[in-house]
Amino acid sequence: MFEESTEKQMKISVVIVTRNRSEDLKFSINRFLAQTYENKEIIVIDNASEDNTTEMMKENFPEIKYLRLPDNIDIKGINIGIEMSDGDIIWRTDDDSSPESDDEFAKVVEIFQKHDSVDIISCECINVNDNFGVWNWYPFEHDKSNVPSDGYKANFFIGVGAAIRRRVYDKIGGFWEWGHEEMDFCARAILAGFNVRYFPNIRALHYASMGGRVRPTRWIKMFKQIIRYTWKYFRFFDALGRTFVLIFHQFFDALRMRVTIGAFIEGYLSIIPVILSTRRDEYTPIPKDKYYDVTLGVSESRKVYIYIKSFFVLKFNKYFKKK
Repeated sequence: MFEESTEKQMKISVVIVTRNRSEDLKFSINRFLAQTYENKEIIVIDNASEDNTTEMMKENFPEIKYLRLPDNIDIKGINIGIEMSDGDIIWRTDDDSSPESDDEFAKVVEIFQKHDSVDIISCECINVNDNFGVWNWYPFEHDKSNVPSDGYKANFFIGVGAAIRRRVYDKIGGFWEWGHEEMDFCARAILAGFNVRYFPNIRALHYASMGGRVRPTRWIKMFKQIIRYTWKYFRFFDALGRTFVLIFHQFFDALRMRVTIGAFIEGYLSIIPVILSTRRDEYTPIPKDKYYDVTLGVSESRKVYIYIKSFFVLKFNKYFKKK
């Protein structure tokens, strides 16, 4: 078993997967370097960027571990970065995201030192482009100003900011390809006996850059992955009910993202093939004694309600602040 280090030795490994976002990446790296907690490293995995990312890294950050891959393997590149790291804590992030304040890492280490039962820290996501609005994904009432020292029970983290003990990765392995990979990772961690805790006082800024991203392609991938997640973990009638809710959810997202008709048709035609392949190759039903831990007792319809409500609140606040 991986031995935890003392406070002075505890090391944080920031793993960033990037593609064609050199300016976003440069900004984020500088924010990570500004963290007051000194025992840290940064690893950048470049998914075959076609911009000036390589030159930017050589010029500005020659001391940082940087690997340019010959092909784009999407978020799975994070697994390569973790293998290259040697920290006690893996900081999961995106190339357009960074900690809000300079002492976030110090707070993370303090939590892990005090609470050995905390294995994954789920952070607050601040959407910078939506007037610094908070993405309120957490399904229960909670006091953001008086957070318990061991946080709130959770089953999920947003990829822009999460701290993961290395022992979790060592036991369950890495992330699947892009699209709801955080949900799958957390489900596997919970099933393996690890604890996810939500700390709204540890905050990560998300700039939501669309550089190098194609909306229809992203929508199709996300649709397929959430169907895959549902039919991987839930029993037949539960999965079926959740799928009907997801069909509505993805319709809303298709409108929000303004995807093309072709992408819309491709997404919906993929439902049956994804269900069949997932059920055949990956089916891992949640045991009854773990069902609440994985779902928090929240139905798919309530999750979608929270998502849509939070989306409209952010847009409402953004509109009126412009006024």
